[in-house]
Amino acid sequence: MSNTSKKIFALVAGILYVGAGLLQILERFGIQTGLADLLLIPPDFFGGFCFVVIGAVFLYGFKELTSGDYLGVSYVYVGIVLALIFMAVYLLIIGAGILGLLIQSGEYEGWTIIDGIRPGIYLGFLALAGYIVWRDNFSTSLKNVA
Repeated sequence: MSNTSKKIFALVAGILYVGAGLLQILERFGIQTGLADLLLIPPDFFGGFCFVVIGAVFLYGFKELTSGDYLGVSYVYVGIVLALIFMAVYLLIIGAGILGLLIQSGEYEGWTIIDGIRPGIYLGFLALAGYIVWRDNFSTSLKNVA
């Protein structure tokens, strides 16, 4: 794959992560956007901040790749890894909710899997797709940078 596809990926992922993060932060401060309920975005300042940071990593990688610096791809790869880590954490949280529902149904009465869905899960599938496409390029050598 060329760096053009990585640039497009970094731009799209960066915009989506920053957007989701800003929506979480806005919702936390009571600013109703109308999109939060539709996109299953909870009001969470710290989660939103983490998404903004992940998006910033992707966008910095885009900036570096656009300026011709081939090492900008490193930022794209780090963004992918961060996104996959957060996806895994959110999936573990859903798993814990399911176990809680099965073991202590009284405390989890009314809880559904939809309550556990976070933007880190569905945006994580974008990062997972990027990892699958470029998994052979995740190395410490610079032989596959073009």
